[in-house]
Amino acid sequence: MWTEFATRGDSESWYHFLGASKSGNLAGFACYGRRPLTEGTFDLYWIAVDSRHHRQGIGEFLLKHVEAQVQSRGGHLLIAETAGKPAFEPTRHFYLGSGYELEGRLRDFYAIGDDLYIFTRHFPLG
Repeated sequence: MWTEFATRGDSESWYHFLGASKSGNLAGFACYGRRPLTEGTFDLYWIAVDSRHHRQGIGEFLLKHVEAQVQSRGGHLLIAETAGKPAFEPTRHFYLGSGYELEGRLRDFYAIGDDLYIFTRHFPLG
């Protein structure tokens, strides 16, 4: 993803990156892009915050900027997927607390006992 973005540039790549810094250091990043073969649907591929900066609003900041960019690029739907392991429970709560709906759950997707959770956020058209 990064290689394509770095070689093709933001306007030509399917992938787009955002970063957030704190005290001059990278504190978090997000990667999103258009979902192939769809009209106006985007995937949030990654959103990550350095553990030293958890619960400081950086994830929310990144997510809001991704949502704004998705809408500015004509997007009406953003999909975020995450795992079902207990370690990802804070991530699932983050999406729900950010206005996302749990659209689906595929049991044993990643491995036995590790489900795939699919969250969505719809944006108004126009």
